[in-house]
Amino acid sequence: MKTKKTLPTLVLASFLSLVLTACGAAPDSELMPTVSDSTTTSTDTDASSEDSQSDELEGKPWVTSVLQNNLPPERPDLKDDMFTSYDYDYLSAHQEEGGNTGTDHSDDLRNAVTAIIKDDSKTNHDLEQLRIFYNQAADRQAIKEAGLSEIQPYLDRIDAVKSIEQMNELLVSDDFPFCPFIATDIMTYDTRTTNIVGAASNLLFCDVYLDGGTFYQETDDEIEQEAAQTQLSYASQYAAADLMTAGMDEDAAKEAAANLVEFERLYGKYLAGSKTYLQQDFGKMAEDMRASIFEPDEFFGFFSNFPMKETLAKLELDRSEKYGTTADWAKAFDGVWVAENLDTIKLMAKASILKETRPYRDKSVFIERELYADDAGQIAWSACDNRNSFTQIVSQTYVEDCLGAEAKERLTELSKRIINTYKSLVDDTAWLGDESQRRVIEKLDHMTLNVLEPADGYVDYSNLELTPADKGGTLLSNYLKLKKYKDDYKAEMVGQPAIASGFWFSTEPTLNNAFYDPMSNSINILPGYITSDSYTDDMSDEELLADIGYTIAHEISHGFDYAGAQLDAYGCPSPVFADEDVDKFTDKTSALAAYYSSIELKPGVKVDGQNVVTEANADLAGMQVILQIAAEDEDFDYNEFFSSVAKEYAQVMTEDDFALYAADVHPMNNLRTNVNAQMFDTIYDEFGITEGDGMYLAPEKRIVMWGPDA
Repeated sequence: MKTKKTLPTLVLASFLSLVLTACGAAPDSELMPTVSDSTTTSTDTDASSEDSQSDELEGKPWVTSVLQNNLPPERPDLKDDMFTSYDYDYLSAHQEEGGNTGTDHSDDLRNAVTAIIKDDSKTNHDLEQLRIFYNQAADRQAIKEAGLSEIQPYLDRIDAVKSIEQMNELLVSDDFPFCPFIATDIMTYDTRTTNIVGAASNLLFCDVYLDGGTFYQETDDEIEQEAAQTQLSYASQYAAADLMTAGMDEDAAKEAAANLVEFERLYGKYLAGSKTYLQQDFGKMAEDMRASIFEPDEFFGFFSNFPMKETLAKLELDRSEKYGTTADWAKAFDGVWVAENLDTIKLMAKASILKETRPYRDKSVFIERELYADDAGQIAWSACDNRNSFTQIVSQTYVEDCLGAEAKERLTELSKRIINTYKSLVDDTAWLGDESQRRVIEKLDHMTLNVLEPADGYVDYSNLELTPADKGGTLLSNYLKLKKYKDDYKAEMVGQPAIASGFWFSTEPTLNNAFYDPMSNSINILPGYITSDSYTDDMSDEELLADIGYTIAHEISHGFDYAGAQLDAYGCPSPVFADEDVDKFTDKTSALAAYYSSIELKPGVKVDGQNVVTEANADLAGMQVILQIAAEDEDFDYNEFFSSVAKEYAQVMTEDDFALYAADVHPMNNLRTNVNAQMFDTIYDEFGITEGDGMYLAPEKRIVMWGPDA
């Protein structure tokens, strides 16, 4: 996925939705920055000096200028380091605090929609429901006075449980509105069929859509271990604060959170994470996916202890023709659902409910620990802009009232042009056999464009009626009403024709992001990505192609990377490359991985090319498509284009953040500019780069994925 310059929030973690949770949806908005695709990064700790590392590089080293206090004293020539040369002023200005250009515009959407909410002259049914909710969430005094009064009865019922049998009875009771252990979603295994149900564990410390079991995976890599520990430490702070809110003292809450991490690890590690298929034999992911769709009897047969059938019946999701899940997870989860673990299960249930309701109750404990900003407007916004509440209405309002039809039309036409350019390159690719070429073109022809809105439409809230405060409504009671409405809406989708935008119902479309979903073969440009930082109606063609155009081309390329290439035009687990072409494809990606592995992140630490190769492949192919479009304009300004590309990746990270970024599946931001530029003859012609310059790479070393030169 093409993220902005922040630690990625949506790195397509859960790209196989809840079947193989490997790429995904949104994290909790209140969490500290996280990395969703945390995978292996090699560390060369035996290097004696920077020079000994540099001898192995193809060109001059770019010791990362995105790392705080690592900026050269003077602006380098762009022939040596394009990224640092273009971004030198920004990097210099942000050395002290760290940051990125994306945050300069991250409030565009929030400010615009908040203004609409507060403007009583603007009204329609959906906006009125949003306004009721926002005003109740902004009433700090009422929320503080309510405390846990509306939630406590449910926590008390959990405390009263004396056996696993009683816990099972409680969880499936119609008057118990929570489902603390199971996450469900609407998905498809073939876009020509119908919607089915996906099921996985509702992880407390990782987002099942975003992270899967990434942070529970076993690894010997020190950087990956540090990244996982950082993520789990962040999440544990919130869980401990939740338990303190419910009356537990601080030491006990911290110990309880730590114990829950280890309990969740017992089954969470069996959910596929973002690293699961990076180094598997090609086709393994497709094989596992085929093995992860079950008939109802087989699916429910995994659960002899946990009441899965009754849980889904309560949600009216027990009539799916098939179910998607991970068998190893199902067996492991059912295995911990025993009497010996009852106390831990009860604590997990309470912590899960407290986490779910966190946006809709008093934030005092969190504010005291600086886990939340003490700002009523921001708190109210986080309650509304949530996948469990009104993020769909927020997104729709932003698109219709702030962006307008011109933006959608322009970006849709741009997407179509990029797809057609991709097809022309594929037509001219010599290494592709006829059958592979046919399959690739078929996949491009059937890509769904979810540009600024889901192709199948947003959630219909026309029958939702919340209760205003002056009529006795509260934030929590309205949330539970909203929760029931959305559960019913989801249940009605089961068995209906498959949709190509199901992922939009599992994430916040307000996220500053874009992604490709292989199960629906769709390109998704979220409204949150279209801020003044990435798009304006009057931006030049060079700027448009450098940001949103490059994003779209990058995302299309994910349909043909190591993961995306294992699913066909309809999302079925059938590799897009014919057997005779798989080795040619993997040779390409292996060469790219090897090149990245020759580059230092900082002295003593190199890139793990296998870790970043999927995103690097999408970057490379995306850049090739955009430069092909640029070549059609004889007046194209390449200086403006590459300057805009570099600007989009401008960033300064602190040393504390280094492990998180180094473990991410995206290459470091400076490399995403420099490596992708140096692979194409255009920059050598346009900028006069020659042998000896830092940006120079010998022609025989340049890697191209598509077209006659591939």
